[in-house]
Amino acid sequence: MGNVLPAASGLTVDGVIYQYTTVKNIKDPMIVNIQNKNAYQPGFVFRSQDNWSGLPGNTITKVVPVDNIPIMHWGAGSINVDGIGEVRNPSVVYKYKYDTCVDPLSSPSCPGYSAAMLKQLTEKPVEIYDPLADQYVKNALDTKFTAEEEIKIQLAAKRNDKPIDKKSVSSPLSPRDALLESQLEMLNNIPGFELYKVSIPGGVYNDVLRYPDKKLPDSKDARRLGLAQEKLHRTMVDLQYKQ
Repeated sequence: MGNVLPAASGLTVDGVIYQYTTVKNIKDPMIVNIQNKNAYQPGFVFRSQDNWSGLPGNTITKVVPVDNIPIMHWGAGSINVDGIGEVRNPSVVYKYKYDTCVDPLSSPSCPGYSAAMLKQLTEKPVEIYDPLADQYVKNALDTKFTAEEEIKIQLAAKRNDKPIDKKSVSSPLSPRDALLESQLEMLNNIPGFELYKVSIPGGVYNDVLRYPDKKLPDSKDARRLGLAQEKLHRTMVDLQYKQ
């Protein structure tokens, strides 16, 4: 049935529709069985019988309701003939639907969700993560070396004071990172580096160029055109009142 029905959780079969044609003599006994084995125990999860004894051959279409049987219970299907006769052009269709609440834990809206969740919590307690039990956290907490102590070491070296014994502390840096950090520190102590320092004066830089406000004179041509348009407008208004 894996090639007939989709393999999905929550799928149940609620009907079987089949069709076939029999070829037989009227007097010959014949019983046709449409059936599916039970996948978990001996017997059949579905079986429908058609008695053709004393009947002529014909075509039958039948719909058999099924009580929402889960997909995992459906085994191999077959059509068997008891008696004398032949079945031709058989077709079997399984009507199914999805029941998302087959597992009550699939959604809080499913019936029995609270009871199933409580049962799961009591049977398998939830594991609580303890960060203090983590080995990486322990190593970080046990590390005595800090950035402040490294600064003290560098300052002591500059003042030619008695160096701090690094054996009492363990650096969290790898040898490669420690070498890079030492090289960066040396760049800050280049003799004469102060000569390259330039001080840029601040303040406000005001605009130098200023354009005085001026009033542009009216164009004579524009004034002449405006007067002509005004005269034409008045003439057109006067025309609509003349008969």
